[in-house]
Amino acid sequence: ASYDDDKNLGIAANVAYDIVPGLTITAEVDYLHAGKFDDADFSNWTNADKKNSVGGLLRFQRSF
Repeated sequence: ASYDDDKNLGIAANVAYDIVPGLTITAEVDYLHAGKFDDADFSNWTNADKKNSVGGLLRFQRSF
């Protein structure tokens, strides 16, 4: 979790699960609240067009 003086809030949560020895699946969910989204000088590295954004990923990792 992160928060700053511009009222930006970021939260990430993930879970890793070993399906079998050597194969791990990780799921992650991310949330972003852009505090000063409506300001004229607002810069957003995510290129999101809304004040609140949700994203995620699914990772498959194989170890040999």
